[in-house]
Amino acid sequence: MNPFDVMLKNYFDEKMLDKLSRVKILLIGCGGLGSNVAVMLIRSGIKNLTIVDFDEVDILNLNRQNYFLHQVGEKKVLALKDTLFKINPHANIAAKNIKIDESNLDELILQHDIVVEAVDNEFTKTLIFKKAQKHNKKVVLASGVAGFGDCENIKIKRGKNFSIVGDFVTSINEKKPLAPKVIAVAAIQADEVLRMINELE
Repeated sequence: MNPFDVMLKNYFDEKMLDKLSRVKILLIGCGGLGSNVAVMLIRSGIKNLTIVDFDEVDILNLNRQNYFLHQVGEKKVLALKDTLFKINPHANIAAKNIKIDESNLDELILQHDIVVEAVDNEFTKTLIFKKAQKHNKKVVLASGVAGFGDCENIKIKRGKNFSIVGDFVTSINEKKPLAPKVIAVAAIQADEVLRMINELE
């Protein structure tokens, strides 16, 4: 057993550790939400994670996204994969440098147990939600993560196979996204994933 797995035994029972090792997570979007969700999931013992994005790290991302100055210009999925392997080199991380659309989303979702939506585009958010529901997959989404000074307004809305996290009001079109609120929402998204895993048979 590798040192990371030994460490995890301090935090989870054998049943949960088994679930964490078997569950397959699809994370769509590796920006402010996604990069931070990915780090928290890997730290929490997720072994099988697919990360999807088509963008490169920009210096403007560094105010809230889990990247470093030396990674500016790199593909986000490759930079994030490198960071995640530094946390747990034994994790199974698939990096897909693609843009999600109708032609590829169904196949991706069907290969996983839980989907995390972490994108900015409203059409893509809706598409991910609808496809996850269609295939009876659990999905964690975000809505309202911009601004600062009002993290007490972050809420969780739950329904059949889904959770939505955010304040449901502040759009990045109206306010700037900043690290404290973005990371707070990402943390709750990651926590919802753990809750869903715990409920799996």
